[in-house]
Formats: sequence, C-alpha cells, structure tokens
Amino acid sequence: MVTPVFASSTRIAWSSKRQSAFGSPLVEADMDRFLKLQEPLIVNETAEHWSDRGSVGSGHDWTEQRGRERQSVQFSIPDQALPVDFIGYLLGLLFSAETAQTTAGGANEHNCSFQSLDSRPAAWTTTLAVGEDDLSYYIQDAAVTGLTISGSRTDRLQAGAELVASKIGGTVTGNNWPAASALRYLYSYAGTFSLDGDDSRTAQLRDFSLNLNSGINAELAWQKASSESERLHPSWWPYSPERSMTLNISLLGSTGDLDTFRTAQQQATPMSVVISCLGEVIGGTSPPENDLVEITIPQAVFTGLDYSYEDGMMVISLTAEGDYHASTGGPLAICTVEGSVPEYFV
Repeated sequence: MVTPVFASSTRIAWSSKRQSAFGSPLVEADMDRFLKLQEPLIVNETAEHWSDRGSVGSGHDWTEQRGRERQSVQFSIPDQALPVDFIGYLLGLLFSAETAQTTAGGANEHNCSFQSLDSRPAAWTTTLAVGEDDLSYYIQDAAVTGLTISGSRTDRLQAGAELVASKIGGTVTGNNWPAASALRYLYSYAGTFSLDGDDSRTAQLRDFSLNLNSGINAELAWQKASSESERLHPSWWPYSPERSMTLNISLLGSTGDLDTFRTAQQQATPMSVVISCLGEVIGGTSPPENDLVEITIPQAVFTGLDYSYEDGMMVISLTAEGDYHASTGGPLAICTVEGSVPEYFV
C-alpha cells in the first residue's frame, strides 16, 4: 500500500552547490538563490507499508501488524517560463555534469551532455528549500529524472522538471529565505535554428520541445543501511542505460521541404540540428554577450513526420532522436550562457 502526502509551493530556494555525498544535505547558509514560481511546485511524499494480513499463524485473515517498508519523495516543477540561471542549474543536475568557463566577453558558459555510465554511475544530488510562509522545509538528496525545454512562437522559453529525493528534511529556520533578485528570461523567437548547418531556416521554426530522461532507476535506490531508520530511505540514485532524448519540431515549409524531410525520415538519414534561444545582454560583458541556451544535436534522425495546413501555409511536424556522436559523447550537448553563476555544483 502506498500513502501519498501532497504539498505545493510557489517558493523555492536553491544553491549553486551540490551535496558532498548522498545523505549529507546542504545547510541554510548554502541556500543563496530564490525563485518564485508562477505554477506551483508539487511535492508528493510516499510511504509503502507492509502488513501481516494472511500470515501463517494469525488465525484469521485480518491485519494485526503493519510497518513502513520504504519511503521517498517525488516532486515536479510544471512547465513555465523559468530564468536562465535556473534552467542551467536544472540541466547540470539532470546530466550530473558541467564544464564551466568564461567567454571572451566575460560571461559564464556552462556546457552539459550525457556522461558514460562507467564515469558517472549515479546522479548528483542537491538540497532545495520549498514552501510557503506557514510551512517551509528542506528536501534533501534531490536529483532530476526528467526535463523539458520548449519554445513556442513569441513566448518566453519554458522549462519543467521531474525530480526525486530521499526525504523531507527540517524546517527553514525562521523562514529565512534568500533575497529576491530580478529574473532574466530567454525568448524562443530570438536566436537561430539550423539544419545541417543551414541557418536560413531560422524564420521557419514555429515550436520546439526537447524532452530529456536522465535514466535514474528508482527501484535500485534502496541498499542495505547501517540503521533501521535509514533502511526506509533511498541510498543513492543509480543511472541505467534507459536514458533518452526526443526533440519535437514544428516549422513552416513547402512541398520541397516535405520531400526532403520525408526522404530523410524514410532512410534514417542523420542531420545536425542546432536551436538557440537568446535573452538580454549581460551587463559588463565586452564584446556584449547575451543570455543563451543552445541545443546541439550532431546526428538527429527523424523518427516521425506529419504535416497540416494552417491559414494556407504548410506546417511540418518532426520528431527526432539523437544518435551517438563523439563530439558530445552521446546524442546532444546543451550550452547555457548567463551572468550570475561562474560555476554550478561547486
């Protein structure tokens, strides 16, 4: 039997640090960044119980004893416009990897991609503080299981995430939240869109959605613990080969474009895909640098194709998966450029 406990929060405090080890949560002094969500974060703490119903020797069919078998936390950040620094943070947490450097203009560049299971068998974890004025608490050993990044026409760049954690920690002392700061957003209609190096298609892009699955196998997260109380909670978040990425693209096209994509889809011909979204100029950079998220898929294979007509214009819908490429060590790489975090997960 599973007993869920639901809670929601529009407030989240996070840190550019990660936990030094599973079971070693960050402390309040580490929580240096604050975000107020438009769509609330949903927290679901669950406990699985055992019972002796039907056990030999009971003399009847009803439960006399029960106890907890295991307990964990799942929570989600619904798709919504998120600031560039927090998107970069979620990306680094999903991939459990980041290469940070300073650009020529003085901005912070963060690069992420899938890591080999040999070098990264388990997910990085962090601690978050969530809640409202009347109930604010920590969530420890948090890891990202899934992430969506999407852009639609003239909207701000959207993102959402699915996360797991080992337990609800203590309360936020005195509800002492970090100070709020101005949020910096990205826009789906600023940037470039290229196929096989041809960026003339930028104006054709209507919508895109990138779905990433980190491959965490939660069923393997419980290991033998040194104490009975710790037995209830996960001990790590192991990765499995079931990692995946899917890109959905909607673009304006012509009959010739349809023929090109249909041939590529039927023959499984890989194409390189690059989608970038820009934001404001980062203060203090010279030459000027903009906030940025750039998705690069060196070998995208179109696994699905459809088309329709809207207001007399052909709209082509493509579904793509990424094959392995040596330059990314996997199917894709994602670059984030922003101005406030020199390095995530210190």
